[in-house]
Amino acid sequence: MNPSDPIAALEIGTTRTIIAIGEPLGDGRLRVAAYDSIPSSGVRKSQIVDVSQARFSVAAVQKKLVSQFDYAVAQAYLVVSGPQIRTDHFSVQVQVPRGTVGDDEIEEIGERMYDVTLPPGRQALEIARIGYGLDDIDNVTSPKGMNGHLLKLQTLCIHGSEQRIADARNAADAAKLEILDVCYAGTAAATAVLTPQHKRDGALVIDLGGGSTNFTAWVDGRLLYADVIGVGGDHVTEDIRYAFSISLAQAERLKTESASAVIGPDDSGVRIPLPASTPGFNDASISLSALNTVVNARLGELFTIIRAKLDEANLLHRLNAGVFLTGGGAAMKNIVPLASNVFGRAVTIGKIVPEVTGLEQERNPAALATIVGTLIQTLPTETPNRSFMDAFRSIFGGNRR
Repeated sequence: MNPSDPIAALEIGTTRTIIAIGEPLGDGRLRVAAYDSIPSSGVRKSQIVDVSQARFSVAAVQKKLVSQFDYAVAQAYLVVSGPQIRTDHFSVQVQVPRGTVGDDEIEEIGERMYDVTLPPGRQALEIARIGYGLDDIDNVTSPKGMNGHLLKLQTLCIHGSEQRIADARNAADAAKLEILDVCYAGTAAATAVLTPQHKRDGALVIDLGGGSTNFTAWVDGRLLYADVIGVGGDHVTEDIRYAFSISLAQAERLKTESASAVIGPDDSGVRIPLPASTPGFNDASISLSALNTVVNARLGELFTIIRAKLDEANLLHRLNAGVFLTGGGAAMKNIVPLASNVFGRAVTIGKIVPEVTGLEQERNPAALATIVGTLIQTLPTETPNRSFMDAFRSIFGGNRR
């Protein structure tokens, strides 16, 4: 692929199916040239349950990109999430025959880190270096030039279900969209909002999706922890629906327009009008305090589970840059103070890194973190040397009039 070629990313999420197109500008910079989405079909809890419906969603977004932006997308990178994602630690080692670690040993162990053996049906998505060890010394930052006999490297492998990834590929293939590679949503979101300094200082990124929540922890510039919780914004909507015996549409509207993640002192006695779902019936109302109690319980539980995992891994106290929230759920009213209370750390809504342009008018850019991060991760490393228009014609299989 030529360094100036445009790149596209596809996410078939629980709530929406989205395609974004990025234009490489060189030096790690990117312009988001176009993006569009529709509500997903055939997806439940971040997993495809009906390939034909998911295909329709992908095809519909492609059609919108053609009609609204005049882009015909033929290839894309796929971003995946959901309970199918798991992580495991691996360790590889090499002998140091000369007694001093040199480039040969570092290169060899760097190659061996990818020789992981996963259970049948699992596909590696990302392998990250956690840290070196040399003989009986752990947490070695840079082993080159150190004396020893056995060089070790600990890694974190993020992997997904081959079957679930194949389902997404099949949906894209049926829509005549070729998948070039697969990326993990959690690290993609972190790529979109964390600067190198954030990663060095220690940061937690929580990506609040519709069907699941991804989170990654970074310390000393390295990815040390990644996981997925099978709870997302759709679960909050379902909680509201069952608590008040209302329709799913009514529950979603209450969540986005009226609900708060924190129960306020002035909520008591306040009631929210609820238009009847059936014409001819009288309007009803529900208690704001009761609504916020439902939302607070679900989101508070989610954050508490994440905190417990970080405490167990002895990482929470190392997150000096704080907690960054991304995904559609980051738009929930008062979610920042709730998260601050649970984690005891500074919490902010993630901002897209300054190397990315084209989203200046977007009201909630944090909701685009995974798709933008995927574009960043797949940027070519060379300097563009031909026009964006030429690349579009050769790679995207279409014309922009």
